[in-house]
Amino acid sequence: MVTEAQREQGPDYPRDAGLCVCATGEYTIYDPAAVDPAVLPLLCGKPVHVNQGYARCAAAIVDDHSIITSDAGVSRAAKNAGMDVLLIEPGHIDLDGYDYGFIGGASFKINSNTVAFTGNLDGHPDEGRITDFLAAHGQKALFLTDRPIFDIGGSIVLP
Repeated sequence: MVTEAQREQGPDYPRDAGLCVCATGEYTIYDPAAVDPAVLPLLCGKPVHVNQGYARCAAAIVDDHSIITSDAGVSRAAKNAGMDVLLIEPGHIDLDGYDYGFIGGASFKINSNTVAFTGNLDGHPDEGRITDFLAAHGQKALFLTDRPIFDIGGSIVLP
């Protein structure tokens, strides 16, 4: 099944955020004002409304009920919904053309117990907290490059 966006997509906010939904399996984190209406019928899991149009970029999915984020609003909403959240310091993630990127745009699940990161966490002030949080949830980190962690905007893992 293919579903087309109802709003015109574009390079600038909010036209670039209409599909930026963080779906963990048990929860769906999104900004109702930014999400494309065509996406709404496809959402599953307990809705967690945030005022962050880049909800998926802002959150690294750890498991069905756990995320890592540097966004205080996403953290607060997710915790209030019953999620386990690690709030990390903003920044320290490279993104060309911007002051910094987001952890969700620099990581993705590759299987049920592994979170892949685009680069290493060396020098990130929350490196130990991130790896400890992953371990506490039965997850391991896979570092795909030797570079410092960088935001690629997201990824889709194909089987």
